[in-house]
Amino acid sequence: MPCDARPRAEQSQNADFVGRGAELTALDEALSRAAAGEPRALVVGGEAGVGKTRLLTEFLGRAAADGVVVALGGCVETGADALPYHPVSTALRALRRQLGAEAWTEAVAAAECLEPPLLLATARLRLAEALVVRGGPDARDTARDLLRRAAATAHDLGATPLATDITALAARARIPLHQDEAAPDPSPAAALGLTARERDVLRLVAAGRSNRQIAEELFISPKTASVHVSDILPELGASGRGEAAAFAHRLGLLDAD
Repeated sequence: MPCDARPRAEQSQNADFVGRGAELTALDEALSRAAAGEPRALVVGGEAGVGKTRLLTEFLGRAAADGVVVALGGCVETGADALPYHPVSTALRALRRQLGAEAWTEAVAAAECLEPPLLLATARLRLAEALVVRGGPDARDTARDLLRRAAATAHDLGATPLATDITALAARARIPLHQDEAAPDPSPAAALGLTARERDVLRLVAAGRSNRQIAEELFISPKTASVHVSDILPELGASGRGEAAAFAHRLGLLDAD
């Protein structure tokens, strides 16, 4: 997304933050390049306890002070049950809550100039969602066209997670994805944007299962189960597992889809 280049406000380093000067400088330089129209994607890695969270907290504070909207996603372990796009999906979920239709319109325009079709399809999906939320004249028609184009790209790429998100939004907004298709009647779970895997996890959370037990039943790792639970809670507006279970039972989210 293009942004205006401007001098960053001088900021003093927190007196309690020491030992990561070089890393913080690299992040600041990437931010300056992005402000100048040269986007960068950075990966912050390392063993647990080395200070990654503290480093990012310091950097995000500096960026926020400059009025920068930050997209932050977390990685999960690789393997048979890997979630390769999880950093991107979690970052976009956060942006979805921060940005309006105008910003996503700019994102679509910027993505149209780039090569990766998956990025453009994702931006179209998020713009459609912003338009549905905002409403107004022609909003639904524009959202329908965006969703149909995004769905076609997801189908061509075999991007199942993206296709699931597109279908969920279409169901939630009652927007047909095909010319001869009637507007879908969404289930409560689909209306909240929960994927099939997230519904499986939610059923087990509501049954009182631990992350390890969820992992064993779904043949995934405990860490991946934990990631799913962490993603589900904000989607339901729940503060914890007990509240998520009660919310799911109250709205009938655990009924067969």
